[in-house]
Amino acid sequence: MANKQARIWAVTAVLLLIVMLLVSYAFPVLASPRLQGTDYPTMTPPSVEVDTVAVEEVGGNADPVVFTGETVGEVIFGDTSVVSHYPDGATFTVTIETEQDLDQVTLFIRYPHGSGTRVPAGRGDGENEWVAVLYDTSDQPPWQRMDFFWRAIDLAGGSTETTPQNYVYSDPTRVWYRAANDQLELYWFGQDEDFAQVVMAGMAAAQERWLLGFGELLSFRPIAVVFSDADTFGEFSNAGAAGNSRRAGFTSNDLGMTVQRFQELGFISSCPRNPSPTEQTTEWLYNYMTEVITHEVTHLYQFDKNVGGPTWFIEGGATWFSLNSVRAGTGLRDHTEGQDIPTLQGTGPGGGGNIPNGCNAPGYWMGASFIQWIYGQYGMDGIAQWFNLISRNTRMDDALIAVTGKSLAELEPEWRAYLGYNPQPFIPPTEAYQFPPTVTPFGQ
Repeated sequence: MANKQARIWAVTAVLLLIVMLLVSYAFPVLASPRLQGTDYPTMTPPSVEVDTVAVEEVGGNADPVVFTGETVGEVIFGDTSVVSHYPDGATFTVTIETEQDLDQVTLFIRYPHGSGTRVPAGRGDGENEWVAVLYDTSDQPPWQRMDFFWRAIDLAGGSTETTPQNYVYSDPTRVWYRAANDQLELYWFGQDEDFAQVVMAGMAAAQERWLLGFGELLSFRPIAVVFSDADTFGEFSNAGAAGNSRRAGFTSNDLGMTVQRFQELGFISSCPRNPSPTEQTTEWLYNYMTEVITHEVTHLYQFDKNVGGPTWFIEGGATWFSLNSVRAGTGLRDHTEGQDIPTLQGTGPGGGGNIPNGCNAPGYWMGASFIQWIYGQYGMDGIAQWFNLISRNTRMDDALIAVTGKSLAELEPEWRAYLGYNPQPFIPPTEAYQFPPTVTPFGQ
């Protein structure tokens, strides 16, 4: 009887726990405000020490990379030879021996984040040789990491696949530096080997914030590729160097990588976050590029963890999680009486225009500042709850209400007052659509 009663209590306890978990999942507890006065502290990344990363030279030759073949059933796949023709793609060559007549052979590619592509192979010049050309246009960056495998289908419909093997799309035209650890695979040229240590230290400092905010680390190791200047950056783009002269870089969720270029030293800027030309040292450049890389890796986190939203939330979030404390801190406080900023409501600010201190990209500044303000009141627990709800496809307003008890329309005036602006944002009225007059048919 006692054992039976104990089992009943155990089952009851488990059921109560399940009910509590379901209730907490559906109705998260509001984060407790941490009201600490007017100025909230910027979340300073911790000072961390990282092991010295090994730096090696890669690229600079067009020698083929050979992958060992295998026998699958009665089909013999010979060694696969891959030759990079960057920026004009790569050629994969394999020999396939089988007693069956082959109908088609296909090269399959899988990228770190799970996406991929396929390339039909054609007959090569050699006996039983098949050739597939990956990327027949010059719009793909180097140092992509991918798994590849072959699939052969005979005329009877039989299908055979090889075991996936890993290939890196290298640059045979020049020598690069490469450094890697568990957090990042980094390629660059045009700057010294010391650049790697600065970047890896920045990645380690940002990792704690990513883990606290997103709940877990990336499901893959990201890749960062940094070109020396705009001319070389334009090699793999159809727009060429001229079209990329004002383009800093891009990040691909599918490839799991960010591609950037070093900022040229000596530029003049009206934005106070940028030093004067004489103060732009190599040390500043390395720290600036580390800020850029951590910003872009945050975008990979946002995609990987399904944390999306308007531009100010996406770009502001990437800025806040990066090593840039200026935009998240006092940058928006630098204004005179009567100056204003756009509203966060609706589509909100994007990358065009300026903020009162002369810096461009209002969405970056305003988004980072608003997230910093939420952090100042509700701590990292509030940020984590907010992001977690959005990752489960909760609307922005509903997520904010769940965390703070207030909607964006209620929070924005408080945030604006905190920055010293008019609490009530100007929201352009929605004008009724004016239908054009009906054209009178000709001759009437």
